[in-house]
Amino acid sequence: MHFPNWANPVNPDDQICIGTHGMPNKMTLYAVIAAFWLAFLAILGVNLIGGFIMPHEEDVATTGYPVEVPEEDVAVAAGDEPEERPSALPLIASASVDDGAKSFRKCQSCHQVDPTAGNGTGPNLHNVVGAEIASVGSFGAYSDSLREIGGAWTYEKLDDYLEDPKHLAPKGTMSFIGLKKAPERAAVIKFLMANTENPPPVPEIAAEEPAMEEPAMEDEAAAETPAE
Repeated sequence: MHFPNWANPVNPDDQICIGTHGMPNKMTLYAVIAAFWLAFLAILGVNLIGGFIMPHEEDVATTGYPVEVPEEDVAVAAGDEPEERPSALPLIASASVDDGAKSFRKCQSCHQVDPTAGNGTGPNLHNVVGAEIASVGSFGAYSDSLREIGGAWTYEKLDDYLEDPKHLAPKGTMSFIGLKKAPERAAVIKFLMANTENPPPVPEIAAEEPAMEEPAMEDEAAAETPAE
């Protein structure tokens, strides 16, 4: 049996608060759960709407019009065959040794032509014209790619090698970019001849002349038509 505590009477308002104890915590939990779901639904809705407005990555990659390139243009762009370079041999006879000496300064960091100078990074080039390739006995750093050329340093090979060393020796160690102008190569060869005892004669090669334009067909037809 419960007896009221007459010494400490309980206020009716306090009874109401005590009877509802714990309800605020439950309401807070419900509010947090509701806020989480609202945020989740909001993010999901933004993604769905954004997908309709912004194109997908695949659509962006394929947007545009295909451009067909004719096969002839592709062949020209690829450069199937490089243009044949002009030979320096026809210019050797008229080339200047002094001009060759000036151009040879580009090579002096690695090569010398004075027989008493010895070898540098590259072999001494005294008596190089007509000599066997990779034949300087005191120089032992020839690359296998250069040795594989074989034969002698003919004027044709000198011209080719001076124009682009990697053409004759693709895996050679020479890093020189080459002399692209035929008159300059002819002058350097003339300078090497001047520093070669008894150089072989230069082969006679006619200088290349520009191709003559063919007359127009209309002109030929007019010439064949008899005058009235």
